[in-house]
Amino acid sequence: MFAMRIAFCLFEYSPYSGLSLDFRRILRESLKRGHDAHVFVSAWHGDPLEGVPFTLLPAWRFASNHTKNKQFHDKLKSELSRNRFDIVVGFNKMPGLDVYYGADICYVRRTEQHPAILKLGRRYKRRKSFEAAVFGLESKTLILSLSERQKSEYQEHYFTPNERFHLLPPTLDTRFSPIADRAGEREKLRQELDIPVKDLLLMFIGSGFATKGLDRVIEALASLPQDLRKQARLIVVGDDDERQYRKQAERLEVSGRVRFLGGRSRTDIPKLLAAGDLMVHPAYGENTGTVLLEAIAAGLPVLATDVCGYANHIEAAGAGTVLDSPFEQGALNTLLAAMLTSPDQTRWSTNGQRYGKNPALYQMPSKAVDAIEHLHSVPRSLRNTTAENQDIPNVYLREDLSAFDFAELMAIGKSEPGGRYMVHLERDKLADEGRRTVSFSHQGRRYYLKIHDGVGWKEIGKNLTSLRLPVLGAENEWKGVHHLRRQTLLQNLGLDTLEIAGYGTRHRHLAKVLNDPARRQSLIVTDEIPKAKSLEDLCGEWGWEHNPPKTAQEIRFKRWLIEQLAQTARILHSSGANHRDFYLSHFLLHQTEKKGAPSPENCRISLIDLHRMRIHKPQLRAWIGAVVQGLWKRQRPQTPQSETPSRWKMRDVSGLHYSSMDLGLSARDRLRFIRLYSGGSLRQALGQDRQFWERVERRANRLYAAEQRRSPDSELAAAQTLHSAGTQP
Repeated sequence: MFAMRIAFCLFEYSPYSGLSLDFRRILRESLKRGHDAHVFVSAWHGDPLEGVPFTLLPAWRFASNHTKNKQFHDKLKSELSRNRFDIVVGFNKMPGLDVYYGADICYVRRTEQHPAILKLGRRYKRRKSFEAAVFGLESKTLILSLSERQKSEYQEHYFTPNERFHLLPPTLDTRFSPIADRAGEREKLRQELDIPVKDLLLMFIGSGFATKGLDRVIEALASLPQDLRKQARLIVVGDDDERQYRKQAERLEVSGRVRFLGGRSRTDIPKLLAAGDLMVHPAYGENTGTVLLEAIAAGLPVLATDVCGYANHIEAAGAGTVLDSPFEQGALNTLLAAMLTSPDQTRWSTNGQRYGKNPALYQMPSKAVDAIEHLHSVPRSLRNTTAENQDIPNVYLREDLSAFDFAELMAIGKSEPGGRYMVHLERDKLADEGRRTVSFSHQGRRYYLKIHDGVGWKEIGKNLTSLRLPVLGAENEWKGVHHLRRQTLLQNLGLDTLEIAGYGTRHRHLAKVLNDPARRQSLIVTDEIPKAKSLEDLCGEWGWEHNPPKTAQEIRFKRWLIEQLAQTARILHSSGANHRDFYLSHFLLHQTEKKGAPSPENCRISLIDLHRMRIHKPQLRAWIGAVVQGLWKRQRPQTPQSETPSRWKMRDVSGLHYSSMDLGLSARDRLRFIRLYSGGSLRQALGQDRQFWERVERRANRLYAAEQRRSPDSELAAAQTLHSAGTQP
């Protein structure tokens, strides 16, 4: 590989930033291989680079961040046009990049919960346009991705092809060396900070306190039992505004237990990690979290949220605990107290040190430069993986469906049964609701294809007059699957959902100007869930309607099903979403082993048919409350957590209750569901939430009575049955 001229572009360099550290490591590897590198940056803090051409492109000092970024990019374009570079590598999202090092989380995803009015501002539009310039379908930028979670979030919003992502290994600096004498360093730091030797030190390391969840840590520290709180201290290391967190600590009466050390050099980090007892990192969003890997390798147990890209290494190493989504402050409080008193601390530390010796953890710079060199070897005309004749603005196709385009899949969805793709009609509502579902085969794999061919104004009007939001396409299902997969509490429960192989939407216009929602076309392709049947069908086959479970094994299995459904409903609703078609027919059960009766050990459940699923945003009053609370606490307002309105919770739960009315469930079974769904004591659920459960009962009875009034052989019953069974939609 001959030497290349590489332009490295970075908005701002800081010695305390993990992104800046990765930038220097990749730059150093490029220079080591003989490439000619030139650095363009808007602001530089810290020691200058030696022996590297450097161009400072400053922005107006008092401008907003998004304006500074635009000013930097405008100047950068002029510099790049005057100097010919083989490859342009960016460490922030901006137009014109050949390679983007993906250290940032998806901006559109992060602001998804914000009020719509904020998205009309220049800040949102500029940042989104810079992000779309990297991840949009029209872009040719190669993305050096640091986690599968990051890749999924960007694809949810930009439909970026898999081929444009290059997954890098974890990123630990080869110069990072854990302190061997951890006990000695622990005592030394305590002497330096005048802290008793027996005190327990919680370590919070990283700039960006708001994103990394420092407020959550202080809240958890204050919640510790009194005897444990007297032994625990929190050490905060990072270059950020600490005023609001000092005020929070004062308000919670733990200011004497919190020490702010400010920004520290990278050479100090191993010493701090060696001196601590527990790393706490409950981030709101973290694309990677290099400090988590450093803590693991140093033998410091870690407590982090699963939104951190490197959280999986905590579990892989057996070096701590990961908090599942959706986040609950109470869960963090409980886990913090448990980990500080756990006998597993020595095991966590030993496991982490062993894991940190894996050579694969130190290969990121080498792999990144390998990808840059490979991209340069590919002709520019071949770098765009999007088909030249692709006229669909929003489309995603997995590699196994790359031979198709949107029009071909729409044709399969409308084709007659049989044929080349062995099409089988599953559900046909094309005439009434513009929807049709078929199964088809391609290269030995079986898929389900649901097409939306325009619902028509009549259907939209019917929904609106019934005070229902019309389903205009497959977008709800696309976003619903991504939402469910982010809720790791559901995964730990053992619940699965659809696996998406393709998605696309095509807008139609009125007079070539206005978007016509009635004619919008869309589709979604999912993998077949093999040998799975709906719980409604299976309960019918088992004869539960006339012969409820009686043996110990059958009763145990029934109770497991009740627990699965109750916990699924609770987690779904606590995440700010609701299903809207929450019936037994939309839960598929797959028995993993053919032999033996169904049991919790050999069965998995999948939640399907998400085309009407709603993901709620925080209401305006929640935002007002967050702002008022922030002013009262003299803190920066936090994005309020999404909540599913009570009426939507009621509709989901009543639908599930209605669809199980003929299964011979006892009053005790229903009380068990109520207790599990409420997440507390049964007495509390039937006391505080009595009205909610009465509404559930009334609506379920109305649904059941309406179904009983329909004659089984009437056309009305066939067309409008509320929980028709099926294997998969």
